[in-house]
Amino acid sequence: MKQKILVADDEECVHRLIARALENARYELIIARDGAEAMELAKSAGPDLVVLDVRMPRKNGWEVLRELRLQPRTRATPVIMLTGCSDLADEVEGLEMGADDYITKPFEINDLRARVTSVLRRNQINLCANPLTRLPGNPSIEEEVNRRIALGRPFAFLYADIDRFKPYNDVYGFARGDGVIRATADVLIESIRASEAKEAFLGHVGGDDFVIVTEPDSAPHVAQRATSGFDRKVVSFYDAGDLSRGYIESTDRQGVRRRFPLLSLSIGVVTTQRRRLEHYAKVVSIAAEMKAYCKSLERNRFSRFAFDRRKDDET
Repeated sequence: MKQKILVADDEECVHRLIARALENARYELIIARDGAEAMELAKSAGPDLVVLDVRMPRKNGWEVLRELRLQPRTRATPVIMLTGCSDLADEVEGLEMGADDYITKPFEINDLRARVTSVLRRNQINLCANPLTRLPGNPSIEEEVNRRIALGRPFAFLYADIDRFKPYNDVYGFARGDGVIRATADVLIESIRASEAKEAFLGHVGGDDFVIVTEPDSAPHVAQRATSGFDRKVVSFYDAGDLSRGYIESTDRQGVRRRFPLLSLSIGVVTTQRRRLEHYAKVVSIAAEMKAYCKSLERNRFSRFAFDRRKDDET
């Protein structure tokens, strides 16, 4: 599969030059002619890299870069900035805002090609983004939590996974299961957006497990919207007969044939407001414990979340 590169620049000559450099067996180019179009294509097309001009109509490159870094789906997407000036202060500002590299126009084709190759390789190694959802994976999740711990400001860690996902996969197949995973990512993204959570981070641990890191005040709203949003979405995952019955039949891990209620979402939440948490593994352990508690309450099929209310001196 070709890697997709979004090129955002309002000059046709730049489009042609970049096409000469990159449009080969490895890359598929997507063209945006202004900043607003670039932002829309970044969200809808899921590019592997964005080449972004600083000076564009509607939204300039700085505005697009800032928005890319705020969106869960695009915050891990690498960005190379293009500029017509060689101002060092300009370059430093772009890198501090989250750009991965900086190229001054006019540029050499070989230089652009080398920088694109380098950034894509480095991004694949460092971020390990999940190929199914394009969300940051385990290395990025751990890095984000450690960053928040180092800052010393309170944060909340939400650990979510889908209940009874294995029997669903067994009955409906991996393609439908992958669709559920992608839909769950969309539900979590929307829950963050609707809650207006500031500096929220969404990561995909793998399989049907996801993590949200945000400020403590936003955590209840995000969790509530995520669980209710998943329950609204679940009807689209099933065939009519299974949906009307409210369960599917499959073999459990012990080889016993049994009925499984419809999918639901369990979220365990821990915050650093009541506990002093200085290690990533401890944060994950407590959140996983609360998630397991949610799963033990499967009296009905509805999604649920649970907060760890204990203090440092409580177990």
